[in-house]
Amino acid sequence: MATEVRKFEAWDWVLFALMLGISAVIGIFYAVKEFMNKDSNNADYLMGGRNMQLVPVAISILVSFMSAILILGTPAEMYTAGTLYFMYLIGMILAIILSALIFVPLLYPLRLTSSFEYLQLRFNSRAAKLTGTVIMIIQQILYMGIASYAPSTALEAVTGFPTWATIITVGCGSTFYTFLGGMKAVVWTDVFQAVVMIAGILAIVIQGAMKVGGMNTVWRINEDWHRIEFWNANFNPTTRHSI
Repeated sequence: MATEVRKFEAWDWVLFALMLGISAVIGIFYAVKEFMNKDSNNADYLMGGRNMQLVPVAISILVSFMSAILILGTPAEMYTAGTLYFMYLIGMILAIILSALIFVPLLYPLRLTSSFEYLQLRFNSRAAKLTGTVIMIIQQILYMGIASYAPSTALEAVTGFPTWATIITVGCGSTFYTFLGGMKAVVWTDVFQAVVMIAGILAIVIQGAMKVGGMNTVWRINEDWHRIEFWNANFNPTTRHSI
């Protein structure tokens, strides 16, 4: 019996447009707010006035790492290769701790606009700053290509909306609210998008678990297929996942 493939309906398109619209409105709101504020300057636009609250900024940083590569790729990796992939979180946690203890105390008091400015201060060389900036631009262009292509192909699969059109639509929307609202718009749009992403993930997990009979059944099925694995001390470099 063939599985019915659900396509986008009118309400799905409304929600899709609403999400893009809310992001654009946030950009417009902060653009108008900064225009009305006679004391605003470049620091307010680029750095959010350096006085934004902790929680929104933390959520914004979190969302910066939650691309389609993570949302689509990590579940697929664990589904095919098992749960030992979680070990990479240990490295991520250690990296975050080291950054908080070493780099933040070093860079924050300097009140730099970009970490690349530190290269110029450290080596007394404008070429060092430009080199780091160019490398970062190239890396981000390559990364954004993959991060934009992944959700666009997923959207095309369920809607028939062309991949190239999705990339252009989302890219223009992101550029619009960033250009108008600056850093404050970016942070608060990230907060809004974080709520949408987390709600979507929870909906999938809860609905999926309910369909198969609960989390106990989910766990049992994965154990039967030998996907539950939390320790593998095999040092063979050809092993898919190990410590």
